[in-house]
Amino acid sequence: MPISRSPALRYAALFFGTVFLGFGANYILRPYDAFGTFGLPYVSNAADQQIIDSFCKLFGVKDIFMGVAIYSAAFLGSRQTLGVLLVAASAGAIADGAIVKAHAGTGEWNHWGYGSMVGIIGALTLGLLG
Repeated sequence: MPISRSPALRYAALFFGTVFLGFGANYILRPYDAFGTFGLPYVSNAADQQIIDSFCKLFGVKDIFMGVAIYSAAFLGSRQTLGVLLVAASAGAIADGAIVKAHAGTGEWNHWGYGSMVGIIGALTLGLLG
């Protein structure tokens, strides 16, 4: 059986779907604390903090969508759809890290670490690496 058909990849995808759900919930329920994962400086006034909190909640909704999409593809979709979603999620995490690095000078590996693993699982699921 080729590795792209391994049930372990589906479980790995579900793990990362759960990670996205957790990230999303954290951004929505604890936006101030979650903002620290970006590595960007905190704002000092209440009006700007409300904007940052709203941004974090928007980001949280995106992550929850990604988690639900990964779960949906793992349970209801095709292997190819799951692979494409994982690669797209990886690209998003890599872009997030690049943006954080450009603005904060550090913190990119908070995104690139899991993003690269998601991309590898996606590529394996698509049959690109094995």
